[in-house]
Amino acid sequence: MENSNLVEQAVEALVKLILLQDGKHTSDYMDLDHDLDGNNVQSGYTLKGIMDQEARINAVQEYCLRILGSRIAPSLVSDDVHISDLIKKKLMREDPSATKAIRFSHLFTKLSACSVLHKKWSILYFLLALSDQTSSFSLVGSGSAIESRSDNQPLSYLGLHNLDTAHIRNRGRNSAQKLDTVHSPRHESMHTTPMSPADVRNAFTATAPASVSEKEARSSMYTNLLNDRIQRSELEVEESALLRDLIFVFQGIDGKMIKFGTESGTCSIDPSINVSNSTRSLVNRLTELGWLYKKINSYVHNTLKEGTAGLVGQSFCSALQHELVDYFRLIAVLEAHIAKETDHDMSKGLTLKRLLVWTQESLQRLRLMSVLVECCHDLQGGALVSMVHDYTQHGDPLIQQFIHHMLERISAPFYVMMQRWIYEGELEDPRTEFFIALDPECEEEDMWQRKYFIREKMLPAFIGMSLAKKILSIGKSLNFLRHMCNDADWVQQHHGVGKTLRYGDIAELEGFIDAAYIETSQRLLHLLVTKFKLLDHLTAIKRYILLGQGDFIQHLMESLGGSNLSQPANTLFRHNLTGTLETAVRGSNAQFDDPDVLRRLDVRLLEISPGDSGWDVFSLDYHVDSPINTILTPVAMHQYLKMFNFLWRLKRVEYALSSAWRRQTTSARAVRPILELVPELHRCRIVCSEMIHFVYQLQYYILFEVLECSWDELVKTIGNKTTDLDSLIEAHTKYLRDVTSKGLLSASHDVNMMSRLLELLATILDYKVAQDNLYNYALAEIERRARLAQAAERRTRLGQWGLTDHDEALDKIPEDHFNEIVPGLLRTLNEFSMQFKRGLSELLITLSADGDSDLRFLSVRLDFNEFYMGTLNVIGHSNRKATTNAVATPSTALAALSTSALR
Repeated sequence: MENSNLVEQAVEALVKLILLQDGKHTSDYMDLDHDLDGNNVQSGYTLKGIMDQEARINAVQEYCLRILGSRIAPSLVSDDVHISDLIKKKLMREDPSATKAIRFSHLFTKLSACSVLHKKWSILYFLLALSDQTSSFSLVGSGSAIESRSDNQPLSYLGLHNLDTAHIRNRGRNSAQKLDTVHSPRHESMHTTPMSPADVRNAFTATAPASVSEKEARSSMYTNLLNDRIQRSELEVEESALLRDLIFVFQGIDGKMIKFGTESGTCSIDPSINVSNSTRSLVNRLTELGWLYKKINSYVHNTLKEGTAGLVGQSFCSALQHELVDYFRLIAVLEAHIAKETDHDMSKGLTLKRLLVWTQESLQRLRLMSVLVECCHDLQGGALVSMVHDYTQHGDPLIQQFIHHMLERISAPFYVMMQRWIYEGELEDPRTEFFIALDPECEEEDMWQRKYFIREKMLPAFIGMSLAKKILSIGKSLNFLRHMCNDADWVQQHHGVGKTLRYGDIAELEGFIDAAYIETSQRLLHLLVTKFKLLDHLTAIKRYILLGQGDFIQHLMESLGGSNLSQPANTLFRHNLTGTLETAVRGSNAQFDDPDVLRRLDVRLLEISPGDSGWDVFSLDYHVDSPINTILTPVAMHQYLKMFNFLWRLKRVEYALSSAWRRQTTSARAVRPILELVPELHRCRIVCSEMIHFVYQLQYYILFEVLECSWDELVKTIGNKTTDLDSLIEAHTKYLRDVTSKGLLSASHDVNMMSRLLELLATILDYKVAQDNLYNYALAEIERRARLAQAAERRTRLGQWGLTDHDEALDKIPEDHFNEIVPGLLRTLNEFSMQFKRGLSELLITLSADGDSDLRFLSVRLDFNEFYMGTLNVIGHSNRKATTNAVATPSTALAALSTSALR
């Protein structure tokens, strides 16, 4: 029994609370036009409304008790799919556009995936039941009791159709009859004239049903609640006033009661204003909208006022202003709605809760714009576009669509700059916002290499570095074609006609860029190869600078190998050397080359140092001009000349050894009578043969293994793999790097390799001079003996003794010469021979231990029969007994080799 009373009291309190707080239903008994004192506030209650409310409370309370006391048990099978189909059909009937049905399907999928809930069918069934009772609860929203129609009976098809509600309907009719007396003509003025709170209470007491004594306590409780509500309404601020203030706050303007604080990000109601905590909380939530707008508007205003923003920054501000247009439109609608409802029933119009719901979409947009303002405050150009683009990776499709829509406006100037660069080669970037920059101080000949470069901090995230390099190459190619190749007509007529770039599909952008990249690159390479004869110039450099034209080099060497280059360097004149060059061209197959190529071939003299001869300063040169100098840069030509100097020195050594070999051959029969020098001359021929073998093998390695192989690779790369000028320059740079590193032996880990090789070549030249001195002495000795023989023959013809005491040295070297001159000549030869063998052995040891396979192969070619290594091993074995080490070091072996050479 006690539990029943508790349930009844709880139901009664719940019904009263719902009916008193529901603005929609209280509007039937609230007069919004006049208060108890005749003022236009929401505090006047009519007598009819009060009596209607009491009747509704009693009817609903008793009906709820009957529902709680019944046993609701639907006789249906629990089928989730069936109940979801029923709900979808209902939603389709209510909304032909199927928007609600689609949303329900999405929510039902999430509900099915939820493992926490177990009675999902019961939840759906209950929600479907409640959705059908909207019209059934008209007893709460109207002055009459529950309607008698069976389809309006609450939860009738759930098993409650047997509940007897006749007494509820009768009570409703009785209440209506009693209320009719209040609305009789003689009480007409009470309905239209405001009443005081005391009159309301008296009227309520007079019209209350006197026969129902158990309702008196209930009526007293309701009266107390009504008095409290009336008192509070006399003190609280009107909701319409707060709404009007919020309209100002939404525009960043202080209202009468709601003001922005002095601190940034604060906006609240005046503490002296009396509002409930729930209302204050609602207002605080709504003021966020105004604070966000004020923040965004302040950024836009300050940015445009200062004028420091670039084109992309101004476009960003324009995009923010464009997004605020919808926000201003919403404010205008809200303001018009409030102004229109000022003269009508505000309880059925705009409220704080409804305002909060209506502004949610704008609030989300303003929050996003506020985040963008904070992140992009100090950014501009490509960096700003990249920062905004990062938010497209958000998982919410609405946010993605919003950011994408803003990016279309923000990136418009950026894409205009890119379009001008890709299709016209023009860089219009007054505020340095583009990711391609220009060096205005760069010379025209370095335009391709250094004039344009990429600024990575301005590179958007959706443009990778590889794509950025293509974009850079396109613009450089167009500028190169226009300014260096004089092909501006093609750029204007055939490139990028009718193309427009804008933010959107990245794949489509990459397609446009790839097409422009291929078109401009092919055009530029075609002009370089055909019109400007790039391959012809590279071939000419290989033939003349790298000594590939054998007959020309041989003729030039013979022309210069006389007294010209043997003279001191300061006695040479360039015009004499130029004439010798022209003679060498006319005397070889070079005369049939392209005249333009021969015109570029020239002679130059290097910087002269004290003691230099003509061999040390002479050099060939090849002149190149625009646009070929983009590939054959001054640095590249310096590398070519460096290679020429080494090859020219090697060619000089070859020429010297050839001269020594010719002298040995032609003088062999003449010097044979000098028996004292025959062994030494034979040793000279052996050492000279070793030197010739060394020089020839070194030349073969450089000219064939290095130059020809690298040249073949360069030609294949240019023909098949070059896609743009950058790749062509890279291929030529690799070719030149291979030639110089392998040809000059700089690929070795030993930094002294080249210096050792040059010392070895200098030793060969010194040995050739020493051998010439020996042969000169031998020929002079032959001439001396010939003169003595002629004198003896002359005396014999005169009848005198042909031979005298002075003629005893006719068949041998004079003793004074043999003791003074000959030992010095032989000692010099032996020293240079020993020095050559020692240097060659050191070189072979270094080459054989090098990590480069080509250099190890060179050591095999130089010592193919292991003659030098075998000598080192023998000497090393003989010296092991005299050393404490188990294995002889290279220095020990070389010392032993030197001793053996002296012997």
